Amino acid sequence: MSVSPSPHQPNTLGNASLVLSILSLALVFGIGLCALTGVAQQWIQLVGTPLFICGGSSAFLGFLGAVLGATGLAGKNRAKATAIVGLILGLGGICLFAAVLILAGRGAP
Repeated sequence: MSVSPSPHQPNTLGNASLVLSILSLALVFGIGLCALTGVAQQWIQLVGTPLFICGGSSAFLGFLGAVLGATGLAGKNRAKATAIVGLILGLGGICLFAAVLILAGRGAP
């Protein structure tokens, strides 16, 4: 008699990682687009600090998503696809925030 493998259980850490990372990437993209537009139109001095705080907070969501994704990979007998995607997207949110900071710093008067 053959023993069938036990079914994969849902990976709640992976799911949380995916949600946080998607939010992070979307928010950093939108805030970064506003910041780069502000640099180009020279009104960034008016809203630079709130945009930086919101962008940094959104990048922190990406950090949390990446940590949860890495933790979700450690669980045994759990689906790992959402944890992997959450980890990648979380790191993408952090990298996008860093790229926007570099581009805004170069373009600031």
